[in-house]
Formats: sequence, C-alpha cells, structure tokens
Amino acid sequence: MEHIEITYRLIDGRYVFASADNKILIAHPDRNEAVALFRRLFVELVRKGTTCRIEAYAALGPALKLLRDAGAICRVGLQNPTPLKPTPSQLSGDQLHRAPPPKFPSWGDYLARTPLDKRLAKCQRIAKKANKKRLLSEAPHHRLTAQNLWALIEAAKGRCVHCGSLAVEGRPSGPTGAPLPWAQIGRRIGSLEHVKRRFEGGDNDLPNLAWACLWCNTWPHERRPFAVDHGGHYPPD
Repeated sequence: MEHIEITYRLIDGRYVFASADNKILIAHPDRNEAVALFRRLFVELVRKGTTCRIEAYAALGPALKLLRDAGAICRVGLQNPTPLKPTPSQLSGDQLHRAPPPKFPSWGDYLARTPLDKRLAKCQRIAKKANKKRLLSEAPHHRLTAQNLWALIEAAKGRCVHCGSLAVEGRPSGPTGAPLPWAQIGRRIGSLEHVKRRFEGGDNDLPNLAWACLWCNTWPHERRPFAVDHGGHYPPD
C-alpha cells in the first residue's frame, strides 16, 4: 500500500496542497475551491488504496471532518516552518526577475532553427511520458505517437490554447540537468494538456489533447488571453 505525505499551507494568498515531490500540487486563492479540488484527488487516491497524511498549516474548516472520515490522517493547527520557501519554479505570486528575451521570436523562426528530427525527438519524449501509468490513473487506452503530437503543435502553430503565447521553449535546466526555476518564462514553455484530466478518466485520444503553455497548464485560474506576465510572447505569425 502506498503512502503519501501532503502539506496544506497558505502561501502568498493561495491555499496550497502539495506532496514533497510536487507530483500533487493544488493551489487556489479561494480556500473552498482548493479544498474541493483536493477532495476529488483524495477520493481517487483512497479508491486506489493509497493512504494520506496531511499536515495542515492553515485552517481546513468543515473539510477536516470529511477528509478524516475518508481515512486521511490529519495533523492540524501547526505553525509554518521558518523560513517557509515555496517552490519558486511553480508557485505564482513569487517575486520574479525580468524575463529574458524569447529564444524564438516567431513560429517561423522556431521552424527554421529546429530540425524536424529534433522536434520529433522532443515530441517522442512527451508522448512516452503521456503513455505511462500515473499515480492517480492507469495507462491510457490510446497510445500517443510523436507524429500525433507534432501534428497537434503544428496545427496550433506552437500557441497556447488559453493565453495564445508562443510556447515552444523547454524547461530550463542547469549543467547537471537539474531543473531550474521556470516561473519567469512559464508562458513560453510548451506542454501537453489533457482537456479532461487523466485522473478524471481523460485519455490520449486527440480530441482530449491541447497544446498549452506550462503556466496555464499548471495554474488554470491564471488563463488570460494575451497575458504579459511570466514571459508571455505574442508574435504576429
């Protein structure tokens, strides 16, 4: 039986449920909405036989009894560790440095400077990940291919389906390959989105897939057309 440790905190005006590895990360400025989103995840975890321990550093309200009745082990009324350092690469509301210039000024520039084999190799890595079994969902019935994914990106011209930013950059990493903070350019990083999320039963069938920037994909409540924060980039082509 798998066991997961979850912390619940109020960070920068957002109520955040997060696991230590950030595989579970839910944040919302409204407490009731954050709790409702987490409860849906929690029910699925329980169904799969996973146990949860929740350390609450902010008030859970009526949800506390619901979570305990469902089997969660909750420690409440805790004081935040000092200092509390939210993940700068993901949590919105961080103090951000000025975003660097876009790597690709336009969609045409991206096509001209990236060979097709490299684009397909990247698509293959994303497809391979999308075809795997996940913590909260079984392996999908539909197998996604690199060609399927590239056709999706090409039809969107690399644009995020939500904000419209050109999202064809990769997540930044250091010399050893370790991930670096990406909040400054979150609207330029491309990612595969499942319209109906995997843990809700969504599959890899093409009507359920969209190309989105990593910021909109991670933070649905920050989906705004032509948003200029987090490196949003909107070339004419």
